[in-house]
Parts: sequence; structure tokens; C-alpha cells
Amino acid sequence: MHKDIIHRSIQHMSSDPNIIRITFLTSFFHSLIVTLLLILNTNKLFVNHYENGLYIGKIAEFLIQEINKNHVVVWVIGITIILFVLYSFVYPVWQAAVIHYLHRKKSIGHSLKSALKYFFPMFEYGFICLIFSPVAFFILAYKVFLLDKVSSSWIIGLFVLWFVIMLVVNTLKIYTRYFIVLQQMWTLEAIKASFYKVLKSFGETFRYMKMQTLLLINFSLNIVLIIGVPVLLIYLSISWWIIDLWWVKFAVYFVFFFLVILGSYMSSFIRAFFAYYWYEMYNKIKK
Repeated sequence: MHKDIIHRSIQHMSSDPNIIRITFLTSFFHSLIVTLLLILNTNKLFVNHYENGLYIGKIAEFLIQEINKNHVVVWVIGITIILFVLYSFVYPVWQAAVIHYLHRKKSIGHSLKSALKYFFPMFEYGFICLIFSPVAFFILAYKVFLLDKVSSSWIIGLFVLWFVIMLVVNTLKIYTRYFIVLQQMWTLEAIKASFYKVLKSFGETFRYMKMQTLLLINFSLNIVLIIGVPVLLIYLSISWWIIDLWWVKFAVYFVFFFLVILGSYMSSFIRAFFAYYWYEMYNKIKK
């Protein structure tokens, strides 16, 4: 039965381009936000190396010079605020639209219009998810242990506890979005219903979580590729003394945005697969 659901999910994802179109926008905003957060923290690592006299710190020097020379601080702040507002609105609505589309099999426009009424519970649920987000966990762990070089045993213990709680909560809340959209439940009610259903079908859910972990590792590698390739290009351009050429800078920026779009497109397939997979599992455990 588990393999049948996987097979149907793959078949549905590959035969219905609309589901990819719906998941692409959520993937794009998510990839862009995560990439910007990683760049900000990675740049601090480069600054630390620059202060220590290592050549890789030249990357931080170049980025700082670009910001100061082009006076883009205000633009960056403005764009960040706009992205945050768009992400806060688009992400919950489009997640609800995906579920509505899978259930009703109507047009994308109809699904988006219907999903608007689920904005507030989906937004509230998204805020709760942020607390237990693996992305937030690993970015904070990266900042605390790698950048700030904290080695306190009680801090490590807190992170271990947070990691365990994160795994348990993310496993138990997996059906919440489906209860919100398909049964019109409010957030806390839907979370309780999801906890109950997962505990009653824990074996099947656990098999899914193992597979999801492998695919999320693949998604994380995409993020590393998005950041790593432009950073490598900047480093090589500095090493070869060609970074001031306009076409080199244009190439770096072009490659960065191209990889963001490519990574979003790739992750949209993963999101589409899991959306249909969980829809199948929801229908199964609901019976």
C-alpha cells in the first residue's frame, strides 16, 4: 500500500503540470528567503576570515564595497521588507491552494480564490511551524556554534532538546494543513486532530518521514549549490584580478538568480510530490 501511494504520487505529479505551477511560487519565495538568510550568516564567516588575514575574506570585502559604492542598503532593506510581506501572504495561501486543487481538481484560479478564506489559520499555522522549522534550527546552530564558536555544554543540551522536540512535533503535525483546508478546522483544533491521527497510524507516518528526510537532504544540497557557485565565481574572479570587470559582476549576479529559480523549480517537484502523497495518506487515515 505504501509503495502504491508513492507510485500514484509520482504519476500524478508528472502528469499534472498545474500542481508544479502552484508549488513553484511557494518554492521560489521559500528558496529566496532561505538563501538570503544563509548569505547574511555566511558573509559574517567571510568577515571573520578577513579579519584573521585569510584570503577568502576578500569576498566579504568585495560585497561590502559593492554595497557602499552602489548605495544599495536602502534598496536591500526595502526589498527584504517586500519579500517578507509577500512571503507571509503568498506562502500560506498557495499552500492551501495546493490542497484545494488536489481535492477539487478545478483550475488554479479557482483554487487560489478558495484558498483565501484559509489565510488566517494557515498563517497562524505557518508561524507555529517557524518555531519548529529545521531551516531555523540549522541556521541558528550554524550561527551559535560555527560563527560565535559557543561550546557551553548547557547550550549544546538545549539544542539537542530542541532538535528532539522539533522531530516529534514535525512528525505529529503533518496532517494539520489538510484538516484546516478540507475540514475547515481552526489551527489548534487541526493540530490536535493531526496529533491524534499520526499516533494511530505511526508506522506508516514513520516510513514517510524517513523518505522525506532523504529528499530534504537533496533540497539542502540545492541551497548549497545556489550559494556555493556564485561564491566560487567571486573567489576565482578576485584571485584572477578580474572582479572589477562589468561583465564578470553581471555573470555572477545572473548565475545567482538563475540558480535560485532552478533550485525553486527543482524543489517544486518535491513539494508537489509530498502534497499529493500526504493527500493520499490523509484520505487513508481519515477512513
